[in-house]
Amino acid sequence: MIYIGIDNGISGGICAISAHEGTIISSCKMPIKKSRGGNEVDVRAFHHWASESTGGTLSNAVYILEEPGGSKSAKAAKSMAGSFHCLRGFFETKSLRWERITPQSWQKVILPGCKAGETKARALSRASELWPEESFIQPGCRKPHDGIIDAALIAEFSRRKGY
Repeated sequence: MIYIGIDNGISGGICAISAHEGTIISSCKMPIKKSRGGNEVDVRAFHHWASESTGGTLSNAVYILEEPGGSKSAKAAKSMAGSFHCLRGFFETKSLRWERITPQSWQKVILPGCKAGETKARALSRASELWPEESFIQPGCRKPHDGIIDAALIAEFSRRKGY
């Protein structure tokens, strides 16, 4: 069994971890493509990544999708809702097991006592404790990708909960 954590949104990330050891199998920033209104999730690229991450057996995973929430603008809220429903449709049409969670639910368990405004730094610190060999830095970048870090922590939360 594999847990795939999904930090929703076009600047989000995806991460697959093993159910037994909790080791990271694969991770990347959310695949996106250009659309008429800007960018949107590239479902075909997501499908390809998930297929590779699960050894070609998509049903060998539980997909944990973060619900939209806490957007700073109406445009961001619309984009996150679109991403959520796009991925939800993919899971439903493929008859895949998926769970929806709120940011608060996983942060409460994985980042206990974290105050507003501290989540990104605390998430990086926690991810570095859990996976010290991971840098979470994407090719061509200099700093860790927040979306991938959150996706890894979402997957770990789900592994601990036994979804």
